[in-house]
Amino acid sequence: MSIVIDRDQVLNGLWCTAALAANLFCCQMLQGKARFPAGERPPEDGKLSMAKMTKNRQTYGMETLDESEANKAAKETAVRMSRVHLNALENVPLGLIVGWATAIASGNSQAQRYFFIAFAVCRWLHTIVYVKQLQPHRALCWLGAWISVIGMLTTAIRTI
Repeated sequence: MSIVIDRDQVLNGLWCTAALAANLFCCQMLQGKARFPAGERPPEDGKLSMAKMTKNRQTYGMETLDESEANKAAKETAVRMSRVHLNALENVPLGLIVGWATAIASGNSQAQRYFFIAFAVCRWLHTIVYVKQLQPHRALCWLGAWISVIGMLTTAIRTI
């Protein structure tokens, strides 16, 4: 069996990879921004302009903040954004590996391309609804991403 890498498969994979890389970048930015008001950044980050917009010192979150509603909300937002980022780090790499492996294995499969696109779209939507605190939307996006991974694998296995 020889491996033929189809140009359309590669182009689709590159677009999906770019979309998922942008998703991870946005997750990092959301997390980093949310940590300033909660005082969870390293002390040297206190010199950055974003830190000057908050009254809390940057201490990796080791300094206890007063129990004001603003500080509670800042801590909750920081935890949520960390969870959003962690969830992406747990799921996107596997989807990328499966996407590229099945793109190579399935030749010129339109189904594989659609599943790869669906995975990228579901992961982006998952990030958005997680940030906006929407349920069952988040669970449905998570499920859609996993169905896409299973679809990519099934398509490749049936092609070989």
